Amino acid sequence: MHSTALSLTLLGLLKEQHTSRLSDARLLSLYEAFAAVPDPRSHHGQRYDLPYLLTCLVAAFLCNCDSSEAVGQWCRDHQLLLCRLFGPRDFYTPTGSLYRRLLPRLSADHIEFVLATWVNASRPGDDEEAVALDGKTVRGAATDKQKGPHLLSFCPHQSQETLLQVRVPAKTNEIPVAKTLLPSLPLCPRVYTADALHTHAAFMEVVRVCSGCSVLTVKANQPFLYADLATYFNDSRTLIAPFERDCTIDRRRGRVETRTIEVSCGMNDYLAPTWPLVRQVARLTRTVTVRKTGKTTKASGLPHHRSHPDPGQPSASARSDARAWEHRKWTA
Repeated sequence: MHSTALSLTLLGLLKEQHTSRLSDARLLSLYEAFAAVPDPRSHHGQRYDLPYLLTCLVAAFLCNCDSSEAVGQWCRDHQLLLCRLFGPRDFYTPTGSLYRRLLPRLSADHIEFVLATWVNASRPGDDEEAVALDGKTVRGAATDKQKGPHLLSFCPHQSQETLLQVRVPAKTNEIPVAKTLLPSLPLCPRVYTADALHTHAAFMEVVRVCSGCSVLTVKANQPFLYADLATYFNDSRTLIAPFERDCTIDRRRGRVETRTIEVSCGMNDYLAPTWPLVRQVARLTRTVTVRKTGKTTKASGLPHHRSHPDPGQPSASARSDARAWEHRKWTA
């Protein structure tokens, strides 16, 4: 099941029955939250309610069941567990053929909205965890006639929950989708990270309006900005204070990986005409040494980010920037 498209159909889903059922979503189980999904089937001769079918589907997916037949087999194998969790009912074991007939008829928009509402409502009210924007094409979904669907997800860095996931229409790309849907997330003072595709002044403005800060990477899609930052950091006259530099060392999988970050505010005035929200620029250098062979490789990336809405406050320390980049594993 893919996700909803760009159009703000989310607003159309805010009907009274959905709002009433999801008003206490923080306390709802996933089974109870699925009650807000419309059931396209006739009630005549219905053996399984839709929330039960969707809950079994999610549980089976989490147990690596990747086909409708595997989901049916999982239900048969765990009938005693289902009986204990859902109480007495006449039927417990939906078949794979039932899921093959049912799933194409369900509204992906409604399911995505219910899941996004359930996840967001369960997060703390003062949630300020950084959120990553990441787009991926669904593997194995392409056919001879069409490409695989491309999904854009909004995920917190640490908890890895999916706050929202949308399908990017074939005639556009992630840029307008991200700018349109970002305000639909809870408005909290948090950091948003994204890849070089979103490195635009307009995206940074949308993040500012949403009370957030952005950490973006710079690549060849912004050739003038990339050249300016490369010249600045390669200039021997550029001074980086000790508190503007930090590094992390990772010794795993038979290699030593050192990431060094250097941040500076020295480009703010120069970039202000075209990038008015930039408050710091940085260079991240990653050096990898393979222990067995002694071979060393080195790569550099150029992120830049804007500060907290209060210009008088520093945006982040060099150590927090290094950790954010280490988590994203961005390189040029």
